[in-house]
Parts: sequence; structure tokens; C-alpha cells
Amino acid sequence: MQQDLFPYLTKDHTYIYVDVDFTPKITTPFAAAEQFTNTGYAVVRNTKGESAVLNKKGQLVVPFADRYLSLEVLHDQLTVVFTRETYTKNTRFWEWEWNIFSGLKTEVRRQDYKVYILETNQVLYSQHLQADESVPYTINSVDNQYFIFNETLYKRKGKRIKKLETSILRALSNNRFLQQKGKSFALFSLKDKDPFPVLEATNQLHFSVNEEEITLKDVNKSRYYSSIPEILYDAKTETYWLEPYFDKKFPSTLRVRNETDIAYLKQVTYVNAIPDYSYFILGVFNYDTWSYDWKYVSEDGQLYDYIEATDFFVVDVIGRVMRPHPQEIIPSNYLPSGWTVYAVTKFYAFTHLFKVAIQQEGQDRRYGLWNRQSQEWELSPLYRDLYWLNADLGLLALAEEDNQYQLYCTKTKQFLSSRVYKSISSTGWVTWVDPNNTPLAFYLDFTTGKEYRE
Repeated sequence: MQQDLFPYLTKDHTYIYVDVDFTPKITTPFAAAEQFTNTGYAVVRNTKGESAVLNKKGQLVVPFADRYLSLEVLHDQLTVVFTRETYTKNTRFWEWEWNIFSGLKTEVRRQDYKVYILETNQVLYSQHLQADESVPYTINSVDNQYFIFNETLYKRKGKRIKKLETSILRALSNNRFLQQKGKSFALFSLKDKDPFPVLEATNQLHFSVNEEEITLKDVNKSRYYSSIPEILYDAKTETYWLEPYFDKKFPSTLRVRNETDIAYLKQVTYVNAIPDYSYFILGVFNYDTWSYDWKYVSEDGQLYDYIEATDFFVVDVIGRVMRPHPQEIIPSNYLPSGWTVYAVTKFYAFTHLFKVAIQQEGQDRRYGLWNRQSQEWELSPLYRDLYWLNADLGLLALAEEDNQYQLYCTKTKQFLSSRVYKSISSTGWVTWVDPNNTPLAFYLDFTTGKEYRE
């Protein structure tokens, strides 16, 4: 087994690599050094600002050059290299541009962007682009064989990569995928190669209630642009399929109890399918409370005021909980006197722990960690900030004041170090200002509290 190596900040502000006992193993000094991936590689930089890739033997497997480099591990077996080099290129005279402030512009900034597998040199992407053009930079694993990159579905077999399908917008449940077909869309599965009929993206929803035809317009319109539709329409069968997995069709006829229900339905602006439940959620925005009033529809079309789905949450694009309402998560009598809830944020790994932001006029916003299950504060709302570093280990970064973070363990309910850092990253890197007011960046082992620096 290869020994774990860690970047170590020396007194001359360079980095070497040491083992867990601080014994030097790679003594070449670097101006910057990242952690090794579990495949055994790390990005390092020299004093010229050039980047390279280092292996655990201290060898440069990608030489130094003036470019951006980053690494990502695929399926715990392969190392994906992202490399981006920018340069200036002379343009042809008819492409010259005149600017009243900067004069004649005869050059243009360009970029060479390449993504490849380090172990095999197999190229996934290589383009010459304008310097400001966006590029694909994330790999989304579907399982231990399949992944999506640059809207393309790949299959990995050993160390080789095979391209399967293009224009893949996202993976759905049960190895199903949403694929763009020109201006239309299709759903297909790895198990069943026959795709759904061609589907259209829409912001409308049509159904009947008591023989009255109702068409909702501008449903699920958001101020945040997304290329992924939330409602798909099959024109042949006149059926609607809803996010997040497009695995349930919305009923064409709804059954209601009274005229109040019908009035509610005509105002609906939010509709979504509830994962793992045979229901859809409907929302009418209430401008008095600045929140949604929710109702639910079963697959057979019955309208309900409430369903038992405590593990289902509606969150906005930055993770703030919209359903259930904040007061359903934390009752007001648990708040400090004079304070109100500003926002409740759900953490991906939990259904019982929430970051609660509270506010009071004339006061800085404060944060706490609320346990919905035990109905108590895990951390009282006294902090200027808190965020997860490692949910499995129960590690948080806590700041009682701005830019003053400490490492805290929710499992032991103790601070793991008395040191106060300017910042703490989930990767283990921290920044700290020494007594001489010199900013330092170094690696911190969350499990032991060891600082890898002289």
C-alpha cells in the first residue's frame, strides 16, 4: 500500500510532501502543492506560476508549463486532467476593432482547453476557443461504469472510455436519461433502448375539473435560466411528464371538494412530481407571507391539503427550504426573543439537521444548527456563519465573528482545535494569519487536528 503523503508548508513558505509523522518524502520545494488524489497524483506549481502533475515517487508525469491544471478522479480508478492555456493571437486586418478608449485592437485572447485521461492519454475534449467561451468542467458519475461529461454519455470498461450518446442533459432515476433532440426532448433507459416519443418543453399544464377545462400558464417560471425543462408534453397522448425524474404523468382530470379548491387550482404557478411518492405537489405563491401555499394531487387525480411525506423537501436553487414552511421545521418559541427566521437551509446529507438564519432589525444575521427530530438546537443561533466540512464525520466550520472559523465536531460536541482560522475548506486547506500578519495556507488533518506546517 502506498503511504499517505501530505503537502507541508515550510518556514520559507514553500511546500514539500511528508508522511503522517511529518517525515519528508518528497523534498523538492514547490510554490504551491495540492493533495494527492487516491489514484496517486497531485498538481504542483513553481515560482514562475507554472503548473505540473506529480506522482508519489516525486516524478513529474505532466511537465511544468504556463497553464491551468486540475485533476478529478473517475470511478476511483482513473485520473481526469483538465488543462487550459490562454494566449494572444493576431487577428486578420478585417477583424481589427477600434475602441475610442483603447484605440485599435489587432489581437485577440484565445484558449486551448483539453480534457483527457492521465493513465491512457485518451482525450475526452480538445478545442481552440475564445478566451471568454464557457467550457465543460464537471464529470457526473451515473454509476461505477457510466458517466456524463460535456452532455455526452460514456461507458468505462477497465481503463478505456467509450462514447455512447450525445446531447444528454442529465441522468434521471434507474439509469434513465433526458436527451435533447433539436428543439425537442426524449427519455431513454440503458435497459430499454427504445426512447419515449418526442416530447416538448412547456410552461403550461392542462387538465379538467368538474368538466371545466383549466390551462395553467407560466408554470415553474424562474428568474434563474436552466436548459433543463421541468415539464415535458407528449402531443400524441396529450400527457404531461414532470420533474425531477419524469417518471409519472400528471392526471388529465382532477377531483376536488369545493369551489375553493377550483379557485386554488386556477392560481397554481408551481408543479412538481414528488420522488418515491405517488403524488404531485402544487404551489400558489402567497404575497402576504412571501411563501407558497401547498396542496397535493395523487396520480389518480384526487386533491389533498396534506400528505405524509416528512422526508420530502422543496428547496430553491441555493438550498433554502420552501416546503415545509420554516415554522413547521422550527417553532417560533425556540427562537431568541425579538428574532425571526430569515431562511432555513437543508443539507444534502440530512433530513433532520438544518442551518437556520435568524434576523432582527439593526442586528447582524446569526446562524444556528437545528435538529428537527429532537426539537432542539444542536448549535444555538449565535454564529456569523457555519457550514459542513465533512457530514460523515460530523465536522463543521463555525465562525463566531466574520473570518474567524474553528473546527467543530457535532458527534463529540467539541471543538477539535483552539486555533481560529480565516477560512477552512472542505478539502482540508485552511488559511491563517500569523502574529507577524503574514497570511499562510496549509493542510489541516480534520481527524487529528494536525497542522502540516513548520
